[in-house]
Amino acid sequence: MRQGLWRAALPVLALGVLAGCATTAPRSVSAPRPRPSATASVHPPGRLLYHVLLGDIAGQQGHLGQAAKAFGRAAQETGDPGLTRHSALLSLYARRYAQARQLTKLWLAQAPQSVSARAALADADLGLTRIAAAEREFAQALTQAAVQEGPEGRAFTFEHIATLLLRHRRAVLTVTVMRALTRLYPKDPIGEYALAELARHSHERTAALRAVNAALALKPHWEGAAVLKARILWTITPRRALAFSARFLQRNPSATRLRLDYARRLVSLQYWHRALTQFQMIAAAAPNDPRVLYAAGLIALRSHEFALARSYLKRSLVLAPNDAHANLYLGEIAETQKRYARAHYYYARVGKPYRFTAMMRDGLMLLAQSAPHLAWARLARITARTPAQAVALALARNEVLMALGQYAQGLAIVNAAMDHAPDPDVLLYARALDEEKLGAVAQAEQDLKRLVAAHPQSATALNALGYTYIDNGQHERRGLALARRALALAPGNPDILDSVGWGYYREGHPKTAVGYLQKAFDLSHDPTIAAHLGAALWGSGQHARALRLWRGALTKAPGNSALKAELAKHRAL
Repeated sequence: MRQGLWRAALPVLALGVLAGCATTAPRSVSAPRPRPSATASVHPPGRLLYHVLLGDIAGQQGHLGQAAKAFGRAAQETGDPGLTRHSALLSLYARRYAQARQLTKLWLAQAPQSVSARAALADADLGLTRIAAAEREFAQALTQAAVQEGPEGRAFTFEHIATLLLRHRRAVLTVTVMRALTRLYPKDPIGEYALAELARHSHERTAALRAVNAALALKPHWEGAAVLKARILWTITPRRALAFSARFLQRNPSATRLRLDYARRLVSLQYWHRALTQFQMIAAAAPNDPRVLYAAGLIALRSHEFALARSYLKRSLVLAPNDAHANLYLGEIAETQKRYARAHYYYARVGKPYRFTAMMRDGLMLLAQSAPHLAWARLARITARTPAQAVALALARNEVLMALGQYAQGLAIVNAAMDHAPDPDVLLYARALDEEKLGAVAQAEQDLKRLVAAHPQSATALNALGYTYIDNGQHERRGLALARRALALAPGNPDILDSVGWGYYREGHPKTAVGYLQKAFDLSHDPTIAAHLGAALWGSGQHARALRLWRGALTKAPGNSALKAELAKHRAL
């Protein structure tokens, strides 16, 4: 089944909020970017003052190389420990490794027990491709840290070294250096974790997985390592990442960071009900965090758990009264439940930056009330202030014209919008639907092919072309293959499940079709999906069940043409 027009083109507003729910990441130590400023213990006269001022000005203008050179001269002339350290770090950030090596050696002479100075010298050696020297200095820094602060100091230094290595462009080389260091401390989980992180950034997935497994073997309940392993597995096989996360959470139910990471991945695959279970647990652990409550509400909405969604969203509004998101989605819930006056109330309360979206929904809501002319009038009062809003408004107006059967006028609006749209591909889907209604099936197919070519990993685009092939009775096998590709990208999407099921039905496999269509109907209760499911049930010999389904769905959607067609086909109206 195809998805709605303008809504399918707009991004899900919650994605940023879901990302914002992340709790504190594992400690990753790095020296703060040095701010070019004088730190000498005595006021530098004459030429020295010139170097310091020059460094300050160059740094403020973003010229780190010039700033490093100026501060380096000042440090060498004064021998001041503060200036030496500052200029050494600035030289490293500017990638002036030869100068950085001179300054870090001076810094180390002034502070021979400084672990930071020793690590900085190793960083400079690595930048000059002095690999053996870099490994030796890093190893000595780890030893010094362990002597001074014990295992915790060494762990801290391992993280610091990993941060330094991540700055270097030759990723394979940095993995080699870290691997050599971990061999010196084979029982240190932090070292293995650091190696796994570096290998992941170097796209060495097998090495990364091996290292993080070693870290977890040494420290089985370490949540930070579990999060890293899930991320590595996700790049190999998403299902393995989900299975690992579920197992770890079963053993470690308080691992909130991993639970949030797991929930977001379920959302990305549109496994709404499974994601909702995780967000309910997260919300129970953070009952006063409006971001978590809002996210839980949105996932509940996508799972069609409307009472639960409304509860979460209302609680988030109490904690964050000016949140435009919550009112927007409370309006959507009321609209879905056909409580149109209540929906209008919530949409009217939505402020910036989502006021435009609320006005659009308020206008399109009139279509569900069989008032397309009023919907057109309400949309006519909306002014688009950005190119993206102009595209959304064109899609909405086209949707109203399609409801009125004015496909040629809708096509004209879409074509006019394409001339000025920043991304015309967004409008191809709508144009294809208009063309199909006007009998220009070949043109519609070409537009959808263009959409897939531009967005080959878009589940919506793949499903649109696949469903077109299936529903038109041409290239059904090709259409089913496209729908299955879309399903792999969004396994929990009911529209795509419907397309796959309908494809199997049209290919002559009604029993296989029933499984997909039943799952799609359970997720959305859409009347067109009910029509398709009934057809598959009838084809499987389950005539009484098909009739009950069609008649029940028709009482809730009396105007649905697909339901009427199936009932008429079987003379059961």
